[in-house]
Amino acid sequence: MKKLLSVVVGCYNEEEALPYFYKEICEIAKKMKELNFEFIFINDGSKDKT
Repeated sequence: MKKLLSVVVGCYNEEEALPYFYKEICEIAKKMKELNFEFIFINDGSKDKT
């Protein structure tokens, strides 16, 4: 059974950057086939649509 790696991402006013970040981190996760990943995004009081 694969180990689980949880990636916790604090987000504050990152509406524009998050899609790029998510795309890149998913590409990295695909290359690390020995692990399962979960991504947890925490909205830290953003004033935009994060």
